[in-house]
Amino acid sequence: MKQITFLFSLMLCAQLVFSQSIPNGDFEHWNTFNFYEPADWLSSNTETIHSNNWITVTPVSGHDGQGHGVRLRTDGTNGRVMPGYVSNTLGDPTLGEGGTPYNAYPHSLKGYARYHTLGADTALLVVSFKKAGEVVGMHMFKFSGHQPLFLEFNYLLSISEVPDSVIISAVSSDVRNPENMVTGSYLDLDDLSFEGRIVLPQVDNHDFESWQQAAIHHASGWQVMGKDVDRSDLTPFGDYAVRMTSYTDWEGHVHPSGIRTGYMGPSGEWWGGMPYSQVNDTLRGYYKYLADGEDAGLLSLEMLSGSTNLGGAYYQFHPAEEWTFFEIPMHLSQQPDTLRMQISSTAFPYDEALQGSTLYIDNLQLTSQPLMVNTMQIASPGNAYPNPAVALLHIPLPANYKGDINLMVYDEQGALAKTVNVHQPESILRLPLDGLAPGNYVYEVRSSEWLYAGKFVKNK
Repeated sequence: MKQITFLFSLMLCAQLVFSQSIPNGDFEHWNTFNFYEPADWLSSNTETIHSNNWITVTPVSGHDGQGHGVRLRTDGTNGRVMPGYVSNTLGDPTLGEGGTPYNAYPHSLKGYARYHTLGADTALLVVSFKKAGEVVGMHMFKFSGHQPLFLEFNYLLSISEVPDSVIISAVSSDVRNPENMVTGSYLDLDDLSFEGRIVLPQVDNHDFESWQQAAIHHASGWQVMGKDVDRSDLTPFGDYAVRMTSYTDWEGHVHPSGIRTGYMGPSGEWWGGMPYSQVNDTLRGYYKYLADGEDAGLLSLEMLSGSTNLGGAYYQFHPAEEWTFFEIPMHLSQQPDTLRMQISSTAFPYDEALQGSTLYIDNLQLTSQPLMVNTMQIASPGNAYPNPAVALLHIPLPANYKGDINLMVYDEQGALAKTVNVHQPESILRLPLDGLAPGNYVYEVRSSEWLYAGKFVKNK
């Protein structure tokens, strides 16, 4: 009986016991980043904020002290370096991808630049012209060293024929040579203008005078993949869930959006994760998946000991318009020390991927490490009966509660012996006792808002 009393005391302090649960598994905690984007330009901000909480493109005072220019800044820590960039189009400008309509014949590009690059780093300005999909003029202008004041430039352009589209992109570091990129390098630009014999048309917002306020919500404890991840209030489980949506690039290729624990290294390797030591466990949660065709969402798990992969799991989310419970059993033959998890709006391979496929996830937790966010201990609404019990135990629940219930049963040594998940239960939870050896047990009943515990004896 002393063991049961001691265990019961531990249960009432469960907030401390389960401090290693999945980070922000209920997706109630979000960081909001407010920033400004140059109108009519694409920037690195969405990518760098989601990846590392960095804002890499910002407005600065213009070259004449009036109006605005744009600053592109390289940021990074612990071997992860990401440059700031702007572009008037999707695609890789160094490969001539993308473009916006333009059918004039400029002789030069005039503008103003201020820059500070570190080490062997070099900032770049790429200007390409295309005709019928083919490059008819490719130019790459370099900025290196220290130029503390805006300096006017006028670069000659070589174009073989009148184009039908143009690409203008700038980046604060040398993306061709990632090993040379250095945190702190920056490039400021202002008033980019095409020059010719006559007055020429300019790309939209060429002088960077127009800026739009923007905001990104980033789920605390998670890294983001892709460009369309945000919080959603379409959930019955608290205030927010996470939403991730597949999107297309300029060529019409579909890309997934998603979240992961840990982060990707500079060469695409998966680093980090969360501390984890269970051999047998279950991951559970709720999802909705909206897709017009045969697309499917994905959750993948990877368990490691040091750098050795011990195994994992792979789960596909098929279309479901209502919130649907799922669980993934996890069984290993060796104790791990790290768990990595990745969730995405489209499963690999992407042959059946569809633009707009949207995955919602909420209340994600491990049986061994359940969610304990904003949970308040309450008095038990009644004693479980019969007690002792042989085959079935009846556990009273709070009156009129219609949310999710998680029930866990622990033996005298504190080991998890049984778990039950119920959605919108009745006033009594009926617990089958099959699989439990005779002995003394503690049960714990949890919702997203409260928990209470009790004890019972299992007879033969």
